[in-house]
Amino acid sequence: MRTTRRLLVTLATSALLTGALVSGAQATPPDNYVPANASRLSDVEPRDNPACPANAFCLFEDDDFGGGIAIFYDDDRDLRNRNWEGTNRPVHNGASSMINNTGRYVTLQSNAQSCDGDRYTARPESEDRDLTDNEFDNEASCVQIN
Repeated sequence: MRTTRRLLVTLATSALLTGALVSGAQATPPDNYVPANASRLSDVEPRDNPACPANAFCLFEDDDFGGGIAIFYDDDRDLRNRNWEGTNRPVHNGASSMINNTGRYVTLQSNAQSCDGDRYTARPESEDRDLTDNEFDNEASCVQIN
């Protein structure tokens, strides 16, 4: 009987130790893993669209990120004073697509300086290949990175 009890104690101890070792093992998380304690998008590695620099907001002159590009890292309340990169063509009322590679919301408004009027809001880490789908094609006059 003593031998049986010792055997059971040995087996139970062995099982407990094996369980502790297995539960302490760490697996590699999948690529799309989001930590349960992530409270902001900035806690998660962004998946930037390469057509726009990291941590930037970009407007494009044409659909599908074509034509001229305007890159924003801060607010620009008057797009009448800004041209598409490397051109003399104004960005004002000329954007047809956008990429938001920031972890913040970006608001586009149809009225320069006052930044009011019709509004379009881009979610963090988002893109829109055709602003026509959201009735904001060629309307952006003000960019606010919130």
